[in-house]
This record gives sequence, C-alpha cells and structure tokens, in this order.
Amino acid sequence: MRIFLALLTALTLATGPARAAETRVAIIDAAWDTRPYIDDLKGAGILIIGRYLARCPQPERHIPEKRLIDQGTIKDGNSEVVQILRAGMGILSIYQYNNDSKFKFHGKDRNGKPLPDGNCRPTSRERSPAAEAELDANAAVEQARALGQPRGSAIYFGVDIAFNRNDSSTRGAMVEYFRTVKRIVERGGYNLGAYGNGDALDVLLAEKLIQHTWLSASRAYPGSSAFHNTGRWQLFQSGVNLEWFTGSPGQCRRGLPLDTNVQNARYATADLGFWTNQTPVRLHPDRVRAVHAARRFSCDGDARIRRTARSAPDDLISKGSRCQGGRTVRQADTVDYANAARIGRRAGDMVEVDYDDDGTFDGWTAASNLTPSFDRKPEWIHSSASRRGARCP
Repeated sequence: MRIFLALLTALTLATGPARAAETRVAIIDAAWDTRPYIDDLKGAGILIIGRYLARCPQPERHIPEKRLIDQGTIKDGNSEVVQILRAGMGILSIYQYNNDSKFKFHGKDRNGKPLPDGNCRPTSRERSPAAEAELDANAAVEQARALGQPRGSAIYFGVDIAFNRNDSSTRGAMVEYFRTVKRIVERGGYNLGAYGNGDALDVLLAEKLIQHTWLSASRAYPGSSAFHNTGRWQLFQSGVNLEWFTGSPGQCRRGLPLDTNVQNARYATADLGFWTNQTPVRLHPDRVRAVHAARRFSCDGDARIRRTARSAPDDLISKGSRCQGGRTVRQADTVDYANAARIGRRAGDMVEVDYDDDGTFDGWTAASNLTPSFDRKPEWIHSSASRRGARCP
C-alpha cells in the first residue's frame, strides 16, 4: 500500500491541470548538491533530477559534490536523496567515472594512467574492459541500493566521448565493457541505459546491450544528428553548462550549474527508469508532449534575439545584462547554430524564445531561424564561417 500511494503521489504531481500543458523543462541533471535549490527547482517545474554515481570521488575534476552518495544515504533524513524525494521529485541515476576518454574502457584515465582499484587505491595494473566494467557495475549497484533506488528502475552509464563507429578498437572495448555492465546491473535488479553520442547509442542498441537511450548535447559528435532524426532517442540533453537561480543584475549570486533534458514525445508513455519514494515513476504523457512540442533547433547561423516582437533587427537583447558565476555579464543575443531553445508566443513571423531554458523568455527571433519541429536536428557544420552563413532550408 505504501508503494502504491507513493507512486500515485508522484504521478499526481505530474498530472495536475497547471502541469499538463507546462512547457518548461521537467528534467535536469546536476553535478552539485541540489539541496540549497530544492524549493527553486520545484518552483521552476522540475520533476526529475539527474544525479551521479561513481566508484570513487574525483577531486581532480573539482566537482566535490558530484557523487550523490557523498551527500548521504536513504537512511539519513538530511541527505540529498531524501530531500529530493521528500519534495516529491524523482531521480535519474547516472554512472560516470572517467567516462570522458576512450582509455576508460581499458581501465585508464584520460592521460593513459591506470585508474584506482575498486577500493579507490592507486594501482599500476592495467585492466581489461570486462574487469573495469565489473568494478564500475558493482559500485553502481551498491550505491543505488544505499540510496534507496528501487528494483526495476534504471542506471544510465556514460559514454562521454566523440565515439566513432569506425574506430574498431574502441568499439570492441566499449561493447565488451557494456556486456559486463549489463550482466551485473541487471542481476542487481536494475535496467541499463546509456548516455552518449549517436554512434555510441546506435552500436549499443544494435548489440542489444541497453534498454534506454540518452543522446548527449554535443552537436559535433559522430552520428548525433542522424540518431536524433531517427527518433530512437528517449532522452535528449537539450542544454549544457547552464546556471539557474543567479539573482538579478546588480544583485548577482552563484546559482546551480546544470544541464536540461527533454523526453521524446514518441516515448511519452514509456518508463525510462526514473524513480521516487522507493518505486519507479513516469512523467505524465501530456507534460512530455508539451515540453517536446515547445522545443526547436536553430538552423540559421545568425539567429539573433530581439528585445520585442516589434524590435528592429539591431535592437537585440545583448543591450541588457544577466548574472553568471556571481557577476553581471552581457546578455547573449543569438540562439547558436543547432542549439535547442524553448518557444512561446507567436507574432507574425516572430516567436518568443527561452534560449537558456531557465523558464523565462529572453526575447524574440524570426520563426524562420528555427526548425519547424524538434524532430529534425540540423547536421553540424564544422567550418565556423559556413556555420555563420547557414540558412534554414
């Protein structure tokens, strides 16, 4: 009965009348302790918070709060996991430990040095992909259980590199790694997902190694636009390196660094492995579809943002300012090529845009600067000059 009531509460949060047509993003991921911002996140319409698992701390990355387990377990009433769940929000579990290098699959860091062992002690021993995967998967399951993550939910393992399907050596190592991860994670009662670029997700799906696909935001990585346009992604990281809750110009404060994510409307009714209150949970389909429908990609290399719908072409929002890193900076005035933005009201050919997805519309751009829908992502153009000159088809 307790589990049923918890699930009902979580679903009701996502289905209330004010939430059903809500176009603000519902899913974020963060590498920092979210406790100081729980009320802000809830007020911003966030329903799912992605937080990280890793077998060892990584002080060299200067993100001391990245591991959720370091903020306490489910048994600690003041822990981050308890505070998130108590606020009625769910969690997306992500495993990343030096996953930003192809050397990872051989048990090495990005400098080619052997990674610490399962007890986080330095070692000079190199490991096979299967041996490295065993250490990671066991740590993921152990931490998930300590955090109260229920069986039947998911853990997403990161492949945060520019993986190329034609790199046979890295491909073989990645497949071997994920085979071991899949065996251990599923034995522990969890489903396996992967975060990565298009080529990585395509290979892992073809090898039947993952149940869930989370496409990274990296615009130039191999296969990402092509994979997006097949519609096989379940989650898409729509914005990265953002900072919310920074105050107003003149009264700036440091906010919460985070990334935003969109669930594919094609999978609006799917269980993507989010969890809350000891049970897996889904977002309401109406919210999923509304968020998806309100997103577009910039397909114009000069998608400038004007202050108002009636502003002249040179009356841009860059005349204003915003807060970043605790200080006042100039407002950006362009939706960068192939980046995502939330759209709002229409006025002729002009459309309101929220380019940093913080819930506040920043200004207006021509609708012709954006793709007709979120289902078609522009192919990345590597030449900066060609990119600036790009025009929507």
